[in-house]
Amino acid sequence: MVTHNLINLSSDCQTIGEGLFCTCYLHPEDNSVCIKLPTTHKKARKRQKADEAYYRKLHKTKADLTYISDYLGSCQTSLGPGHLYQYIKDKNGKTSKTLNHYLANYPQETEELCTHLAKLGRYLLENHILVSDLHGNNIVFQHLSGNSKKLMIVDGIGDRVIFTAPNFFNSIKAGKIIRRWNKFIRRLQADHPSAPLPKEQLYLGNETLTDPTTVNRAH
Repeated sequence: MVTHNLINLSSDCQTIGEGLFCTCYLHPEDNSVCIKLPTTHKKARKRQKADEAYYRKLHKTKADLTYISDYLGSCQTSLGPGHLYQYIKDKNGKTSKTLNHYLANYPQETEELCTHLAKLGRYLLENHILVSDLHGNNIVFQHLSGNSKKLMIVDGIGDRVIFTAPNFFNSIKAGKIIRRWNKFIRRLQADHPSAPLPKEQLYLGNETLTDPTTVNRAH
């Protein structure tokens, strides 16, 4: 979807998040959508284009995006060209808080978060989805109606490397996913030493590959 009408991002528009490469705003006319605008960083637009290209691949293959904030198209705003994404919010309408927020402030929920983390890691591996920037601020814990909750990845999707040809092989992608995920868990453990994050429950390993013939080719 491409929005041709100019979207006015006035000074009173809600800013959802700010990072090194983009600033995220709530769409002023649709509270189910957010708008990401690149910053002035020299790599910002290049990363934006890479993200768009990877989402197009996911859409083309009809990938399962249950745990990912979906890309909805490009748009023009009063602050320049931007990209539209699914806005991840809780049942109360407020922006879902990050994984880091919950691990730092609600240690009593760590056991439940571990269950959701393990599910998220398996989801990425089973669906061959690469994430280049896995960290606790790019994942939010969404509280839905009733007691339903899930972790959602809101940024960092794709593989921001120069040589992407090996990604045509699922076995090679599996190896990348496993290494990046386990590195992410180690970083969470280091950043939140008071939160029990057992590697036995959270690490991905070769035994989780659905096709045992790919194990030796994954590294």
